[in-house]
Amino acid sequence: MWEAMAVSVRGPEHVREGKPNQDACLVRRNLKTVLAVVCDGLGSRPHSGTGARAACRATADAVRHWAGSPGAPTELLLRAIHSLWSIRVQADGRDASATTCLFAAIASDGRLVIAQLGDGLVTLKKLDGCITLEPSADRFGNETTGLGISTDVRDWRVHVEPRSIAPMAVLLATDGVADDVLPEKREAFLDCLLSDFATTREGTRSRAVAAELRSWPTPHHRDDKTVAVLWTEPPRGVAV
Repeated sequence: MWEAMAVSVRGPEHVREGKPNQDACLVRRNLKTVLAVVCDGLGSRPHSGTGARAACRATADAVRHWAGSPGAPTELLLRAIHSLWSIRVQADGRDASATTCLFAAIASDGRLVIAQLGDGLVTLKKLDGCITLEPSADRFGNETTGLGISTDVRDWRVHVEPRSIAPMAVLLATDGVADDVLPEKREAFLDCLLSDFATTREGTRSRAVAAELRSWPTPHHRDDKTVAVLWTEPPRGVAV
């Protein structure tokens, strides 16, 4: 049984300026799929917040259609996200709505897909270690991509687990969080979220995680912050 949580808060800079959150997140669970998605609207775009929210909904719609066809290639899922997002933002324009998109989806056939377009962090923890979707070696450090910028599904970083077997956990985070978590601390950060909040009631959990994000310990942090976690209940005596 998969569980999920996702929380997004405005960063101090947007609070001071009275601007809305440009991040967005979404969790969906039904009989066929489980999904968590986080998106970070690119700050230089005038409709980036709208684009981020549209990307969450487009991803949920795409996963629902993709999961209805067992064995459908992951590439079709990514193409559907691009198309459905483009439809949702056509009034404001793709470039003006550009956003990152990170998600984890479990299909009814047992596949777990983690994927990332743009900045942020996606980490999968399994019994035999962690997998993080790292940028390719030929990608410049300051190069930005996302929906509205990329038109090629090969720009996504993707990992597929053919059969999601417990215990597992997935962490998704926008760069307001990811940039402050050292690579060697990623697993510990995920473990902390699970140990502190996984057994908390859903409404209380969201408020507690939001409070932690608002009191982020990095000095002078400014960005909006969004995290999502998917996890399975581990067998007795096994820590995720």
